[in-house]
Amino acid sequence: MTRRLLNCQRLLGMVVTMLCLLGVAAYSTMPRQEDPSFPYRAGLISVQYPGASAEDVERLVLRPLADELRQVEEVDFSQGTARTGVALVRLRLNDTIYDTAPAWDRVRQAMDRARMDFPDEVSQMALDDRLIDIPAVVMAVSGSPSVTELSKVAERLKQNLADIPGVSRIDLEGDADEQITLALDDAAMFRLGISPARVMDTLARRNQTIPGGFVVSDGRRLSVLPNSEFASIDAIRATPIELPDGSQVPLAAAADVWRGPAEPRQPETWYDGERVVLVSIIMEEGSTDAIRFGERIRDRIETIRAEFEPYEIREMFFQPDKVKDRLDNLAWSLVLSVLIIVAVVFTGMGIRMGLLVASILPMVALISIGLYDLGGGVLHQIAVIGMVISLGILIDNAIVIVENIQGYLDQGMRRLDALRQSVSELAGPLGASTGTTLAAFAPLLLSKGGAADFTRGVPVMIMLTLSVSYLLAISAVPLLAARFLKPRRNTARDRLLGLAQYLGSLVSRYPGRLIVGGALLVVISVGMTPFMAQQFFPNADRPRVIVELYMPEGTDQSRTSEAAAELEQMIRTQPKALEVHRFVGFTGPTFYYNLQRAPQAPNRARLVVRTPTLADTTDMMSWIRAHVKDEMPELDVTVGILGQGPPRAAPVAVRVYHANDETRAEAVEQIFAILRGTQGTVDVRHDLDIGVPSIAINVDDATAARYGLTRADVAQSLYGQSFGVVAEKYRQEEDPIPLVLRSREGTSLSLSRLLSVNVYNDRGDAIPLSAVASVSTSWEPAARYLRDGVRMNTVTANLLTGYSFSQALEGLYAGLEKQPLPPGTRIELGGDAEGSGDANGALLTAAPIGVLLLLFFLLLQFNSFRRVGIILLTVPLATVGIFPGLVLSDSPFGFQSLLGVIALVGIVVNNAIVLLDVMDRELASGEDIRNAVRKAVEQRTRPILLTTATTVAGLLPLAFSSSTLWPPMAWAIISGLLASTVLTLLVIPAVCTQLIRTPVPEPENAPA
Repeated sequence: MTRRLLNCQRLLGMVVTMLCLLGVAAYSTMPRQEDPSFPYRAGLISVQYPGASAEDVERLVLRPLADELRQVEEVDFSQGTARTGVALVRLRLNDTIYDTAPAWDRVRQAMDRARMDFPDEVSQMALDDRLIDIPAVVMAVSGSPSVTELSKVAERLKQNLADIPGVSRIDLEGDADEQITLALDDAAMFRLGISPARVMDTLARRNQTIPGGFVVSDGRRLSVLPNSEFASIDAIRATPIELPDGSQVPLAAAADVWRGPAEPRQPETWYDGERVVLVSIIMEEGSTDAIRFGERIRDRIETIRAEFEPYEIREMFFQPDKVKDRLDNLAWSLVLSVLIIVAVVFTGMGIRMGLLVASILPMVALISIGLYDLGGGVLHQIAVIGMVISLGILIDNAIVIVENIQGYLDQGMRRLDALRQSVSELAGPLGASTGTTLAAFAPLLLSKGGAADFTRGVPVMIMLTLSVSYLLAISAVPLLAARFLKPRRNTARDRLLGLAQYLGSLVSRYPGRLIVGGALLVVISVGMTPFMAQQFFPNADRPRVIVELYMPEGTDQSRTSEAAAELEQMIRTQPKALEVHRFVGFTGPTFYYNLQRAPQAPNRARLVVRTPTLADTTDMMSWIRAHVKDEMPELDVTVGILGQGPPRAAPVAVRVYHANDETRAEAVEQIFAILRGTQGTVDVRHDLDIGVPSIAINVDDATAARYGLTRADVAQSLYGQSFGVVAEKYRQEEDPIPLVLRSREGTSLSLSRLLSVNVYNDRGDAIPLSAVASVSTSWEPAARYLRDGVRMNTVTANLLTGYSFSQALEGLYAGLEKQPLPPGTRIELGGDAEGSGDANGALLTAAPIGVLLLLFFLLLQFNSFRRVGIILLTVPLATVGIFPGLVLSDSPFGFQSLLGVIALVGIVVNNAIVLLDVMDRELASGEDIRNAVRKAVEQRTRPILLTTATTVAGLLPLAFSSSTLWPPMAWAIISGLLASTVLTLLVIPAVCTQLIRTPVPEPENAPA
């Protein structure tokens, strides 16, 4: 190999240069976004069943649908909600599914099968399998008090932006559909002797779209356009309605006709107190540079802004700016890490050796970026962090091989001989150490699920950079070292050499004491785990406060809007509230990947408050909670900030199951009370509802039959009085506008008026409702909740700053021990506990592959189970620093810390490998074990300390960064590595003196 390497120096130089140029080109052109993209595993099925109660929706819609969905193997779980007139089913596909399109096709087939069992009155059923799409840009259109007018302007803006490269789709939110209302006068219709059915029939015959064809005149075709459909609102009013005596009256004699917003009220959006319509622009992720995409959007807006005057177009949320800020900050962290590492290398190795080692950094970085881009990679914060972590590790190989070549040159060996000897000696050990690091990250690469998808860029980038660095370390670096290094004639290295000799003497003289001391430190460190908080993922570092407002089920949107407006007005009095955006009837645009998205609901609202800094959010959240408690106790709100990692409803969530509704409600109230009394919990709420009053119309079938009526006639008449029925379409606009027949009052119809309406039979006779039906009132649930077809309820809680979900659950379990739940009650944990369990389970599932690879590389290098066991002792030794480091830095243990532990395993195992490799060579030369470990410590202290210093130095910018995501991981690596390095140099050699006496024996060629 060495001979071929020497003969191909020019080819190798050209390949490395071209790959570096590929990296330069890739960095300037590759797609950029802030966070990784997730597979489309989340979906929402909505089913409209107008007028049905929640109990009927559950029985007739949700249960048949859940039965069919259970047969779709790709579905992990379905969680359904039944409300008056609507069923909502949240779906989650299995974490192992990445090609989601076939799975959603099977879900649609299950929906079609379930629909065959639905009542005929069930109208629309739709599946949204793109729930996780995040708008890159949200523009707000304002400048008119008319929402209808703003909707038309927003539609025009949408058309102007649709052809921008990178646009996936554009949605309008807060816009208002229109309807033409035909408000029938019940008294006038009774007086004239006409029925709603006759009006609908007349409108249908009058509004037909019949083509008139064309005629040819002088060789040209002339279209014939018959006046067969409504051309204006006045034409609708003037439509002649035939009376029983054959005469006619215009429709205006029996109905008021007007054009206005659709009813009931649609979701509303407000930009800093002004009513707006939102234009949400969703970008093609994975193939589009978000920063350039944002520039194209802004350029287009500036170009067309004058055409939209006097309307105003403003940016509500602009994700490309966040992407640029995030990547710029990480880029500076990367540069700072490189500078610190270079300084450490120069200090520890001198200028000449330091330059050689430092030269590998830009080469590996550029080649890795080029290969990452060729593989379809996207540059986001996770990938950049992977590169930052690998900076200190990737120069380990270069340090060892340059140090080895320099040592041979100092001994007087010729340059090419030093190169050959170093490469032949170290290619195997460095390959094994690199392989073990790759093996440590293999479980992260192979695991499935939301957390793994979010962090997969870390193992991908680390494994890529380490592989490239190893190849360069045994090819390009030795050639450069053999050419530029010179024998040293000074004693600059005496201080490190003196430290190495001192450590070597300690190991050879006091191995027993070192082993006992190391074991004692491990026990003390593990004993600190109770003081360490657990947290799945930290909160985001954006200064946004999210206020979720819940009104009682059954509340009309008008009341929800009033309450949200009042709360917004009070928040605006706070000086730290820079902006407040309000969304009523839905939760607004999902401007951040972790933001929980909820379907439309008239009792829901969301406020988004921007504060100057992240630290200001804590005081803002406390003030909002206190204000609502004191001034608006009727409101149910949860207040939090944006999170990181896979989306979840709340950090703490407990699902409660019991077949009996009353018993389940009792258990829910009990858990609710315990969590409210647990220190650190806040915004504790449950989804039990007090129910809603309902009016039962009991039709007497015999009496109704004498009048020529059925129950369906009565139900349709009542529905038409309140919601109305669509009679026809007005087609003179770009989108057809429905013509809705209803009473003048619509949904505002008074109860006494509703009970006095007339019901019409097939002959058009008007029969008072009171003649065929009696009325009774009842109290029924406003909503039903099912998970996989089983009734359940949920208790959720947020956490105060500084508390973790593990502390809240400890309080819950302590309370349940004192007061057990009713017999037969079953609970499941959601929130961070479930997410953490799923993520850890996915890692454990893939862990055997990583362990197998680790053992493979170690046995390939050492061919000794005893030596492999000694090397693996470095893993528990690392805990000496991990747990105290997290506790002292006030960092919780979560998935990010676990990433640090995995990275640490690969690093500390490498140190032990290079140590035992020297020991074995000394044993093979005839040294006894004590002298062999002493010489191994003396030879390897310098490169081990240098690699530790470079790794720690490279992570310092992350440890002290303002980001909330990466300091726990950085501190886990730094503290664990500092402790394990010292113990690896002392305890591992000490253990070797007790367990190893001779080199690994060759296989015995025994006689047959």
